[in-house]
Order: sequence, then C-alpha cells, then structure tokens
Amino acid sequence: REPRTRVCLASAPMVATRRRMAKAEDDDKKPGTPSKPSVKAPSLSARMASGALGSCTAEAGTLWLDTVKVRMQVAPAGAPTSVIGMLLFVLQNEGVGGLYSGLTPALVRQASYQSIKMAAYDPIRDRVSTYVGVEKGQPPPFWVLALAGGLAGSLGTVLATPTEIAKVRLQASGGGSLVSTLTALHDERGLPGMWLHPSVIPNVQRSFVVNAAELAAYEYTKNLLVKRFGMRESILVHVIASVASGFMAALTSTPVDMAKTRMMNGDCGASMLHCLADVVAQSGLLALYASFFATWMRLAPWNVLNFVSLERYKRLFS
Repeated sequence: REPRTRVCLASAPMVATRRRMAKAEDDDKKPGTPSKPSVKAPSLSARMASGALGSCTAEAGTLWLDTVKVRMQVAPAGAPTSVIGMLLFVLQNEGVGGLYSGLTPALVRQASYQSIKMAAYDPIRDRVSTYVGVEKGQPPPFWVLALAGGLAGSLGTVLATPTEIAKVRLQASGGGSLVSTLTALHDERGLPGMWLHPSVIPNVQRSFVVNAAELAAYEYTKNLLVKRFGMRESILVHVIASVASGFMAALTSTPVDMAKTRMMNGDCGASMLHCLADVVAQSGLLALYASFFATWMRLAPWNVLNFVSLERYKRLFS
C-alpha cells in the first residue's frame, strides 16, 4: 500500500495539469473565444513607416534608371533610342547630377505615396478576402491581391499627384527645384488644379495597373515559394518574389506609363487613349514598348530594394 500511495501522490500534479490543458482546449473550441495570433501583425504606423523608408531606399538607388526611361519617352527625333545611348548622352551633357535632377520630389512623393499605399493594402486585402469567403490562414487568390494592390496604389497616387508631376518635369528638363516647379504648377492650375490635373486620371490608371501587378505578383510568388515549395522565408525568397513583381509590373505598365509621362510633360492629348493612339499612329504599335527594357531594368532592382527593405523595416517596427 505504501508504494501505491506514493505513486498516486506523485501523479496528482500531472493529472491536474492534464485537466487544466484539456479545459483550455475546450475553451479555445468554444465559439466567440478569440484565438491568439501566432505572429504579431504590423500596426498602422509600422506599415506606413516601413512603406516610406523602403520606397525611399529603393528610389535613391535606382532614380538614375528612371531618369533615363523618362528621357527616352520624351526624346525628340534623332535622340538616342537605347538605354546605354541615352545614359551616355545625359552624362556627357549634364553630368551625374542630371541623372538625379528629380531626387527631392521623388523622395517626397515616395514617402507620401508608399506610406498611404502600404497602410491601405493589408486592410483592403483582408476585407476582400473575408467578403469572398477565403478561409482564415489561407493565401488569397491572385485576383484578390491584384484588386487590393490596385485600390491601395490608386489612393496613394491621388494624394501624391503634385509631387509626381514635379518629379517628371524635373527629370525631363534636367534642372530646377521642387519649390519652383510646384510654384509653376500652382500658377498654371491653381491649388485645386494641382490635384485635378488632366494627368491625374492616367496617373491613377497607371498606378492601378502597376500596383495590381506588382503587389499581387510579390505576395503570390512569396506564398507559392513558402507554402507550396516549403522554402523558408528569407532574403532569397524576397528577392525572387521581387524580381517576378518587377517583371509583371513592367510588362503591364509600359504603355500606360509612356502615355502618363507624355501627358504630364504636355506632349500628348487630353486622354490616355488619345495619347496612345497618337503614339501608334506616329511610330507604330511596338513604340508603346520602346521603354520596356529601361522600365524593367529600373523596376527589377527597385522592387528588390523596396521589398527587401520593407520586410526588414516591418520586422524592426513590429
């Protein structure tokens, strides 16, 4: 009897522990009981700060490629038609500073635009996913990611329109300052006209297309690599997803990007379709993709720097 008593006394704490664990499991199964998240989601301020800092990091590293792309889109007849040719042309005539003539408005625009976009993307994606019945914990389909990316990007674009116009004009002219360019825009259009510029509609259209392809391709590729192929989420996964994102964004956005740039610079018609028709009539259908290589060369490294930095900043702030 003595050994049995000792065994029963020794096992009493274990039995009590099992009972507590079973009760906790039953409580978790009760409807209405909130589940504990396995990973803390970034807060609104963390998403905004990560979007701003990640995009500014990418913009500072790749602006020279964007300047070459803009110069190719607005180049007159007889100007260099290749990326290398235009790069050398700008360096010979304006020096390295000519490649970064729009840096200040570019950083201001990215900080405002990307912070709004990244703050809005997650809530829109989650709301749409819930509305269409995506199960919790399952990756949303591609079209949900594309819709959320397009809507979030369009919202950020509308609010950042004046700095976007100033950036394009400074890159096209190769000189001036942000304040003087915004002042000239105000004198031309008035205060409401800085946001209600004729180019705001093609700019939003372009932004919807770019962000729908960019954000959807990035998140879809990342989910595919991690959940289907079993890769550990790392810088390698982020780089692969970023390259896919940049290619999709360049493929879908090059024609509307050309139309937007020409309209902002005052070299095209009043609508995107009219502008695209002018380009095709003057130079042929392939002219719509004249800057594809320059666009992809810029978007690929831009996306790598942006998304890799974004993931690191999100971890830091969370």
